[in-house]
Amino acid sequence: MPRIKLIVTGDLERAALKEALCRAFPAERDGEDVTWDTPRKVNEVTTHPLPEGGDPSTAMGLLAAAIIEEAITGKKKGQAPADLVLAVCDVELGNLGREGVIVEHLRRALEKKLDRYEEQTRARYRAVLRDRCSFHLLKPMVEAVLFGERAALERAGVAEGVQPRLRVDDVEEFESDDPLWAPTCEVENRKKVSERKEWWRHERHPKHYLDHLLIRSGAAQPYEETEQGAAALRSLHWPTVTNTEPSPFLRALFDDLAGWFGVSSPLGPGMPSSVTSLTPKSPRDRWLRNL
Repeated sequence: MPRIKLIVTGDLERAALKEALCRAFPAERDGEDVTWDTPRKVNEVTTHPLPEGGDPSTAMGLLAAAIIEEAITGKKKGQAPADLVLAVCDVELGNLGREGVIVEHLRRALEKKLDRYEEQTRARYRAVLRDRCSFHLLKPMVEAVLFGERAALERAGVAEGVQPRLRVDDVEEFESDDPLWAPTCEVENRKKVSERKEWWRHERHPKHYLDHLLIRSGAAQPYEETEQGAAALRSLHWPTVTNTEPSPFLRALFDDLAGWFGVSSPLGPGMPSSVTSLTPKSPRDRWLRNL
């Protein structure tokens, strides 16, 4: 029975991304039932801007170790390795436009983890990683996809009469131009500058904007990933989210899964991100299926 293992860095992804993805794909692969394991959560790796050319962080090393473990040995004693390991993390505001830097940090983390093995074992493990593992990005973060489907926002608790205001439709270029939220954004942006976080742009933070919309909707409680977020994400209709918009990182993720299942992408035709797409990358240079 083929198994898919998600490795995620957020509570919302752990709570609902598995259900959101599996409902978009077949229940079988090559005549066998596919099992989606309970996602494994590791620490966030992109909370702050990653230095170009810098050494991978401890958190990135733990992500690399989790990928290797799930593909090579399996985390639980007596459990076979997963047939497909998908590591998924948010880009976050500090790394927007620097997605290639995130990928390079993971490559170096994987290399450091495998360097502890002797050459023959290292080569064998690399072959397994290239065959079974992928790494994908949600830009700028997972909550952005909820803004691609009005029904998802309503499942999260946004009232029908509360309309979000976004500069563009592409969820991966998320940015609010809501005049009712602008004063909050100005305050938060000035605060972050004083904290030497000049890269912060509150207008591009979908999680905080969703919380703002819930307040305007009279919600009984602030936004919680595992509550309102999970309710919105679990039954997300992905083709509505992307529609005719580019959404290249989402397309790369769906192309990857579609290729593994041997079906067409549920998102339809479109151009995936060259940073995380399956092709074109030579086998010799790859560390994972798509890196």
